[in-house]
Amino acid sequence: MAEDEKTHVSAAELLADWRSAERDTVAAGQSSQVAVLALAAATAAEEAAEEVEAAASAAVEAVERARAAADKARKAAARASEAAQLAYATAEGDTARAGHAVDKAEKVEVEARDRFHEAEEKGFPKK
Repeated sequence: MAEDEKTHVSAAELLADWRSAERDTVAAGQSSQVAVLALAAATAAEEAAEEVEAAASAAVEAVERARAAADKARKAAARASEAAQLAYATAEGDTARAGHAVDKAEKVEVEARDRFHEAEEKGFPKK
C-alpha cells in the first residue's frame, strides 16, 4: 500500500483489524492450552499403559507361580496317597494278626479253664 492509501483507512477498519487480531490471539492461546492438555493426557495415557504392562507381567508371573505351586501340591498329594495306602495295608495286616492273636488267646484260655475244672473235679493235686 502506498502511504496515501494508509492514511485513508477509516477508524472502523482499523478497529475491525484490531478486533480480528485479538480474536486470532485468543484462538491461538486456546489452541496452545488444548495442545498442553493433549500432551498431559498423552503422557498420562503412556504412564497408564506402562503400569498396565507391569501389572500384566506380574499377573503372568503369579499364574506361573500358582501353576508351579499346584504342581508341587499335586505331587505331595500323590505321595500322601501312597503313604496312606501303605498305612492302610499295614493296618489290614495288623488287624488280621490281632484277630489271630485273639483267637489263639481265647483257645489258650479255654484250655486253661478246662484244665482247671478237670483238676477241680479230681480234687486238685495234694502236693
